[in-house]
Amino acid sequence: MEDFPIVDKQVVRDCSGDFQSLVFRGKHTHPVTTSGSTGKPFRVLHDMNKRDRNTADTCFFAKRAGYELGSRLFYLRLWDKQYQKNKLLTKIQNIAAYSVDDLTEERVGELIKELEQKGTSKNILAYTSALGTVCDYIENHLGRPLEQKINSIIAIAEGLSPRVKEKAEKYLGKTVVSRYSNSENGILAQQRIDDESGSFEINWASYHIELLDLNEDKPVGIGESGRIVITDFFNFSMPLIRYDTGDIGIMDRCERTGTLVFTKIEGRKMDMFVNTQGQFISSHIIHHILQFGGIDQFQFVIEENGEYSIKLKVTPFYDKNDESAIERKYREYLGQDAVIRFEYVNDIPLLASGKRKLVVNNFKPSKSKRPEDLNVVQKSTIKDSKLDLVK
Repeated sequence: MEDFPIVDKQVVRDCSGDFQSLVFRGKHTHPVTTSGSTGKPFRVLHDMNKRDRNTADTCFFAKRAGYELGSRLFYLRLWDKQYQKNKLLTKIQNIAAYSVDDLTEERVGELIKELEQKGTSKNILAYTSALGTVCDYIENHLGRPLEQKINSIIAIAEGLSPRVKEKAEKYLGKTVVSRYSNSENGILAQQRIDDESGSFEINWASYHIELLDLNEDKPVGIGESGRIVITDFFNFSMPLIRYDTGDIGIMDRCERTGTLVFTKIEGRKMDMFVNTQGQFISSHIIHHILQFGGIDQFQFVIEENGEYSIKLKVTPFYDKNDESAIERKYREYLGQDAVIRFEYVNDIPLLASGKRKLVVNNFKPSKSKRPEDLNVVQKSTIKDSKLDLVK
């Protein structure tokens, strides 16, 4: 494997034609396009074998979470042109499609009514932020758990915060599992419903996965943060070999099975925190802000020169005097010389992908920085925190 170079989105985007197999030129392939968090379109071709494999992976991991094929699925995502299903197919697959760009109070109310109807078993597959919106609605309008049983809940696309996980279990009555996947490949890993450690079962059957150093193309050790690099076994029309996903993870061995699992998936390197010394900081720290009441939405913006902005959408219950306490909390991680500003907004808009970006990193490390200065800081206060963020 080491004979192959590491490639990333930019390399594939710039040399798209060179990545396409000559054997599949002129044959039917399915284009998958994603803009992710960068806004730059990224296009990969899937052959029918790859499409079938992804369907098989989806069925397998959905069943792992408690979903039975054919049962009612409430699917909350961005239903754009690429993913929009026709009404007949939606009916055949028994899907209730709710688009995250249209989750008004009225629309969420319709969803809750449908969830509370008696009869068929119900399952939820949703962007984490959309799941949080549903739970907040139940809390504010019903003030009680749903009366109907939910068979499975899978959170996708964004980190599953402890707050959303706890609320979903309280009001929907089911343990939530987080799924790690991307559009260009498919399902890479998923939490097991019977594993309290929160680790992710890796899809070794469909991918070879490596963890490489943040700054060099060399493997990291067990328990160390590294870039998630994958080789797709099944896309023959446009092979992705040693493809850097841009995400950061940590692996360890499962005590029960002995296999390698993800113990943490931190999200994209470009979305991680950078302290005033230019060191990358674990993204787990974002959810400390939820210790403070009255915050509906939040976003951290990391600027140059040790400056940070915290955008807040707040409720009437927010106490503006908490600003100083929030500053003190984050200076523990960002540096005592950090300049932290607050900006109060009416809304934090969704990305084109329908996701909500929690961290915007505008920091560009100086070329004079030594590679060892850019390692992720493993502070005991972060490592031991129960506020784990998983993607």
